[in-house]
Amino acid sequence: MLIVTAVYLINPGRIYKLTENTAKFIPQQAIPAGLESLKAGHCGSCHTEIYREWQTSLHSKAFTDPYFKAYLRKDRGDPTCLICHVPLQNQSPVILSSETGQFDDLQISTNPDFDAELQSEGVTCAGCHVRDGVVYGPYSTDDLKAPHPVAYDEKFLSKSICNQCHDVPSRDFSLMNEGICSTGMESDQGPWAAKGFICQDCHMEKIKRPLVSGFPLREGRKHAWPGGYSSQQLKKVFSFNAVRADNKLKVSITNSGAGHKAPTGDPDRFIELEFYWIDEQEKKSILKTVEFKRQVIWQPIMFVLHDNRLAPGEAIELVMSDPGEAGNLYVNGIYHVMSEWSLNRLKNKYGLDLTHVSKEWAIQRPFLVQKRIDLH
Repeated sequence: MLIVTAVYLINPGRIYKLTENTAKFIPQQAIPAGLESLKAGHCGSCHTEIYREWQTSLHSKAFTDPYFKAYLRKDRGDPTCLICHVPLQNQSPVILSSETGQFDDLQISTNPDFDAELQSEGVTCAGCHVRDGVVYGPYSTDDLKAPHPVAYDEKFLSKSICNQCHDVPSRDFSLMNEGICSTGMESDQGPWAAKGFICQDCHMEKIKRPLVSGFPLREGRKHAWPGGYSSQQLKKVFSFNAVRADNKLKVSITNSGAGHKAPTGDPDRFIELEFYWIDEQEKKSILKTVEFKRQVIWQPIMFVLHDNRLAPGEAIELVMSDPGEAGNLYVNGIYHVMSEWSLNRLKNKYGLDLTHVSKEWAIQRPFLVQKRIDLH
């Protein structure tokens, strides 16, 4: 009991470490000359296709996400949660500073220049592209004839711009080898990293189009960032190989399509695969169900109790009893944003209200439906 008490006092409810990224918003930004505002709609008046793509993305809903709002209430309004969900200082009602990178040193003051409308845009255009009155991007500026100042930044061609939010480290005093959001760290492992792939290769599809209507064609990337909420993206994750021999079905499952663990991000997320047999009379028999998830213990010290998620290129083998009759092997896959228990807890204790929101916030998201697995 004394040990547990001591651990709690040393680590009182602090789940991650403050760094340059997790302690500070991007500094207050002025509107670049030639632009009407920092709002995405005004960027979209010229960059129309990019703006439409952004509108469909979870980046655009990073602040209005009903789950985030409930989690924020659960975390007692912890302002450091806002740093990734509304990264510009302009979007925050408070200013944060920390000289030592420790929570106990965190200073909070009122932001007199807070823009509530900009806050509602979540991860908006300016959060990535505007710094010190200049609009930055991945292009050489030699032939750009923009109505505002522009500059090239190599970070758009690397994982660093994504890791600002998708790689949140754990506290020094924890038993975790990775942070609560460790997608960046996970993406440093496996065959895709070895081949030099970056986040944008999977989550920002290449496209050739004018940067602005009427301008010449150039190679760029889409701005929708499909991830765990995209069934098309999830369909690429797993590959299956099945062997039928010695009254057994041996099925290997490989993470052959994700450059990070599957699933990644919030520990509440998990993936369920259900394997079943359909015989010649269309009778369905469930053979085995497996869940890929990470279970984190938060207090009195943070550690991973269980983690069977597949790393990039990793495979596992499941052995099932042979149904002993003619038929075919199938798999269904469901991505779970959270469990029903977690959902009800957010509703009952933290005011989560999904009454007037669309199906895009469903917690169970099928991505494989009666996918046949060939037997060898």
